[in-house]
Amino acid sequence: MDQERTPPATKRARRSPPPQAGAEDRLGALDDGTLHSILVRLPLRDAAATVVLSRRWPRVFATLPRLVLRPATFNRRGFPDEEGDEDRCEDPTRWMRALRCVLDRRAAPVAAFEIDCRFMSLYGEWFSWVFRELCGSGGLLELSIANTDYKECYALPDAVYTCTTLTSLDLYNCWLQVPSRAAAMALRALQSLRLRNVVASDSDIRLIICRCSAIERLEIHDIHMARNIVIRAPCLKKLDIYSYRPLCISLKKAKAQPLNMVRLSLSYGYPEHSWSLHDTLDTNRECSNHEIEEILDYKKMSEREHKQTDEIKNMETFLTALSFTKTLQLHLSTEYSEVLNMAKASTLMSLPKKKYLLGLKSLSLTLDHNHEVLATLVSCLLNSSPNLKDLRIIELRHPGSPVPLAVEFWEKQITADGFLYHLSSVTFYTDSLLEGHPCGGICKFLVMNARVLKRMSIVYHHSQVKPEHAAKLEAARRELHLWPRASADVLLELAPVDRFPWF
Repeated sequence: MDQERTPPATKRARRSPPPQAGAEDRLGALDDGTLHSILVRLPLRDAAATVVLSRRWPRVFATLPRLVLRPATFNRRGFPDEEGDEDRCEDPTRWMRALRCVLDRRAAPVAAFEIDCRFMSLYGEWFSWVFRELCGSGGLLELSIANTDYKECYALPDAVYTCTTLTSLDLYNCWLQVPSRAAAMALRALQSLRLRNVVASDSDIRLIICRCSAIERLEIHDIHMARNIVIRAPCLKKLDIYSYRPLCISLKKAKAQPLNMVRLSLSYGYPEHSWSLHDTLDTNRECSNHEIEEILDYKKMSEREHKQTDEIKNMETFLTALSFTKTLQLHLSTEYSEVLNMAKASTLMSLPKKKYLLGLKSLSLTLDHNHEVLATLVSCLLNSSPNLKDLRIIELRHPGSPVPLAVEFWEKQITADGFLYHLSSVTFYTDSLLEGHPCGGICKFLVMNARVLKRMSIVYHHSQVKPEHAAKLEAARRELHLWPRASADVLLELAPVDRFPWF
């Protein structure tokens, strides 16, 4: 009789055999720089877990040059996402303890620090300590602070203004108040400054830019409170400004180093979403309930400011400082053209001769070029850019757009012919190809007058043309090739694209 078999013992997971003498340790053979480049691609919590691998790894993590902090960085693994927020902090206290532990065990200064947090204002003193430690280490090069508490701006701590090692500073939803005691040489190494949704007075924004004497790239995207931005930056190469309300921008720059790129976008739509309490000039005084209601009516606030602002003067102030700019891009929304209708002064036909855009080679315009005030601005730019080689116009239209301006209008407006001897390429993006005016009058004018034009591309979105529109498309192409040409070598083409360029 067979004996009853005993159940087999539960199997245990086998341990990896110890490395044999002479076995190749490929990961351990990598240098610290390569290991850092691997760890920086991991979430910080996962990178910290590598300290248990061997005696070497704690120091590898402790010298990691870049630290990236997100709200969920120190959550428990498997923390349930009950509110549908994929990046929610489970416990701010635990989050701060974990960050302090990371910083206390550092074996080298942090070179790049990126933080995205909602409770910096709530724990202001503690975060001031964090930034004092980082900025005072002598090794911080890049700093990015994103305050995602949209109810309150984060007041930037003094330690940031006094840091002498920073080369890149990126701020989102912060309040800039430059301390008077900040050293004049602070931020002297900064090369890139990015300000998004920040609050700053005219004097504070002017002061912080002025102290960044080595700055090469400046981006300002939505600035509250400030009305007049004065930019003194002798090394500036790229300037990018987006504004939801009127700004007077004055650029003071040495002529020795030309600007490579200037981009200005003015979009005045939906003030109820873009304006804030900081945009009123009277927030520091006591207000009655009725006055508070008026202050919070952002639509009325924007209408009032648009009536009080000389938009044409603001644009002229901006353009006359760009004499040695190589590339200029302007994005002027349809709402901006409506505000221009309120202006009492008229746009200049050209800039003063001493302020001509002599260095301008490439011009990109996104606007309603058939609006007469904006058309005059286009003419002013062309009349003032004698060395222009490349022109791009992206047509903006809305219901009720005016009738396209004819060739005769442009013949009267464009009085200087300097650029007509240099212009070699024109790209015109149209959304009205099949509406009886395939390209408007400006394209025809340029083909008729540009002496060395090599290519005129009229670009349309492929979705505009259905199979039943084939006859209209062919008629537009025939009309295009009947235009008189100043340059015998010019190539005229209609070209479909999947998408228009995004500003």
